[in-house]
Amino acid sequence: MVIKLHSKRLEAGGGSVIDKQELLFKQLKEIKDYWVETANDGLNEDQDMIWSQVEEEYKVLRTKITSQAEREAYQKVVDEVIKGVMHSVLVMIDGGDELAENVLIDLTERDTNESLSGQTALHEEFFGYLLDTEDE
Repeated sequence: MVIKLHSKRLEAGGGSVIDKQELLFKQLKEIKDYWVETANDGLNEDQDMIWSQVEEEYKVLRTKITSQAEREAYQKVVDEVIKGVMHSVLVMIDGGDELAENVLIDLTERDTNESLSGQTALHEEFFGYLLDTEDE
């Protein structure tokens, strides 16, 4: 199975694998940050919960998570869980779990068919990217 990444925005010449990995990591971080914020916003009474299938559970959490410190703790927990899910998916793409016994997955750039994995472990590189960008 190959998951294609289309990187039309890179300058002529296509950019390096590292440039393409950085685009991927940036997008993954933006997805993570969006859902952490969305989950945290779900604790607000006036929040439109159309995105959620667990609105009743959010109502319960709203009565339990009331202080700023509790909200910050909740936000950190959600952030950690999402990072864990992303890490597991990238480990799977890197061939580091049981799926690799039956199916090998790769991320490739659509136009060049170049692997984004290259000789690196995406799951490790992604966490390095997060360490670099989240400390800023």
